[in-house]
Amino acid sequence: SDGFWNVNLADPLHRPGPETSGTAFFTFGLAYGIRAGLLDPAIYLPAATNAWNGMTTVAVRSDGLLGYVQGTGSNPDSSQPVTSTSTADFGVGAFLLAGTELAKLTS
Repeated sequence: SDGFWNVNLADPLHRPGPETSGTAFFTFGLAYGIRAGLLDPAIYLPAATNAWNGMTTVAVRSDGLLGYVQGTGSNPDSSQPVTSTSTADFGVGAFLLAGTELAKLTS
């Protein structure tokens, strides 16, 4: 897997492809759960690490901007297509939360 959760969590074949904001929020939640002792790191750390690696290698663009962030909308078809130039402040915030929580696991 590429580490990303898709735009439509109910149907991964509908609008497949990377989506950064949801992936970042899931990564943050997994990392927090591990650090708080709520989740088993042997089970959940590989998913968090895979997601982080996917975001940093695919979503972080060479110009430093964060792409593949689906905009707000009423359903998975809103704000389509999600591309490397799709970004939003909340996606960047989620990415920073994920990175901060993962860094706390190693400190």
